[in-house]
Amino acid sequence: MLKINTRDSEVRRKGRILAVFILGILGSGIGLAGFNLVQGHQEQTIPNGVFLSLIVGLFMLNRLGYVSIAAILTTTTMTVGPVVFLSQQDLAETYIVMCVPVFVASFLIVPWAGLAVGAIVVLGTLVLGEASITYVSLFVFATVSVIVYFVANTVDSAYRENRYRALHDSLTDLPNRSLFTNRLAEAVERSSKQRLSYGVLFIDLDNFKVINDSLGHTAGDELLVVIARRLLSCLRPADTPARLGGDEFAVVLDGIADIDDVIKVSDRIHKVVQAPVQLGVRQVYISTSIGIALGKANEADPTTLLRNADVALYEAKKEGKGRSKVFDWSMYSRARKRLELENELRLAIEQEQLSLYYQPMMRLSTGKVACIEALVRWEHPERGLIYPEEFIPLAEETDLIIPLGHWVMQNACRQAREWTRLGSDGSPLVLSVNVSVKQFQHPDFVGAVEKILRDTGLDVSRLQLEITETVVTENVEYAAGLLKDLKRLGVQLAIDDFGQGYSSLGALRTFSLDNLKIDKTFVAGLGKNAQDTSIVQLVIDLAHSLDMKAIAEGVESAEQLILLQQMGSDLAQGYYFAKPLAVEAAAALFADSPQWLVRRRDPLDSGQPGSYLDARRLPES
Repeated sequence: MLKINTRDSEVRRKGRILAVFILGILGSGIGLAGFNLVQGHQEQTIPNGVFLSLIVGLFMLNRLGYVSIAAILTTTTMTVGPVVFLSQQDLAETYIVMCVPVFVASFLIVPWAGLAVGAIVVLGTLVLGEASITYVSLFVFATVSVIVYFVANTVDSAYRENRYRALHDSLTDLPNRSLFTNRLAEAVERSSKQRLSYGVLFIDLDNFKVINDSLGHTAGDELLVVIARRLLSCLRPADTPARLGGDEFAVVLDGIADIDDVIKVSDRIHKVVQAPVQLGVRQVYISTSIGIALGKANEADPTTLLRNADVALYEAKKEGKGRSKVFDWSMYSRARKRLELENELRLAIEQEQLSLYYQPMMRLSTGKVACIEALVRWEHPERGLIYPEEFIPLAEETDLIIPLGHWVMQNACRQAREWTRLGSDGSPLVLSVNVSVKQFQHPDFVGAVEKILRDTGLDVSRLQLEITETVVTENVEYAAGLLKDLKRLGVQLAIDDFGQGYSSLGALRTFSLDNLKIDKTFVAGLGKNAQDTSIVQLVIDLAHSLDMKAIAEGVESAEQLILLQQMGSDLAQGYYFAKPLAVEAAAALFADSPQWLVRRRDPLDSGQPGSYLDARRLPES
């Protein structure tokens, strides 16, 4: 009965209050009409009928959502009605009823409307002489009107302030998710009525976490405020920007012609946001990734549009930083598959459907196994063996990489502890484990490594952690401190895929590293591409100059390994020696103690390069 047909929560609140007032008046009117009938006052039947019909009409008007109009008409009816339907004596005796329209006008229209009603009543009774009211009554009435005004004004101000806080972000003062959803719903409704298009932008700041972690949350908050102001400068007054939480923003572009209009706004946002920002004494640069969804009349609901823009944002971030992508339905299909795979991966971690494979690294000075790298595989019950490139990126995105990485390190260390024998070259066999970006950035990463080593009993010196170059170059100061903590723990450290990132020589010198692993893309070009060959030689020399060992990845031919030995590489790893092996095959490898030897080439010999001796082929796993 108190349902009000409007999306505006404030109008709906006032409408419900007004409905209660109207129902109260209606009840009183019905009671009075009944009393008149019982008393035999037939002359009041028509006025009572007119009055009750009017009140019912006001109730229906309010219910349809025309709350302001209904409030004004209700106030007018209650102000004029007594003068019309009551005699002068009755009006004088029931003068207190005139306070009711003052309350209605003050609380449901605007606070000063009650004073206006009070002035009209006083004018009608005192000046026009419609009823004999005493001055005491007028004073009481005026006092009540003034008090009601101040109370209504205070309540209205408090309500508006609380409502504003509830619908706006406290940091940036932009609309929050709740208000954004309402505005988007309104845009959808207008679109269906006016046949207009509208756009939704889902915006995410690239590498915001790095700024938060390195400069502190205060600097991060300052950056968000600056971005919010810049975002507003790119939009029309009719558009609605919002901060959805964290470093996520969204925009509703209302009444646009086509997708080109949305793309123009997106390009403008990219350009404005990427300008340098001064945070204290530091100048920082930030970029944004933007997902775009276009809505047309009767084509989508608000939830679907926001989801589509979020899906497009994911695709944009996959392509790199500072990109925009427009949603298409193939993205949704991929998102559904990704969600299914995420749920299955979560279950796989819980049910331990994962397995570890091990790939050996050979010491080129002896030709024997010196290290093994642990690599995770997913034994899917329906799809069979799934390789890391299919599920590791997904694990990184969803934070499943934290429990997954912990499981890999713990089980690999436990297995390495069981292989208590020495490496095949007489030195302790070293276990190498890859570390993801989110593992490396986790605040308790060092403590987690220490606990795993303690629980598994593996000697600290037999664990090597491989960290990609891009991970340590994102935040050099943080990386340098964490690597020193790990080094103090006693583990070995290696930079994986060296050459893909942009490490500076100064940064490398500050890192406490043991090994550099040369990216396999350069190793693949050995002897074929002069630039790749020069780069490999440069990395080997760099590693040695920094008192590190050089490890070549992706060795697939004898020729590559011969060149690597001649260049001075310390270790090599690749399919030429062995593919990643299951536990049983890896154990057989150690038991067999294979040796890959290269006959050193005499400098004066102009014949063919040296060849392998005893290059054994292992059964594929």
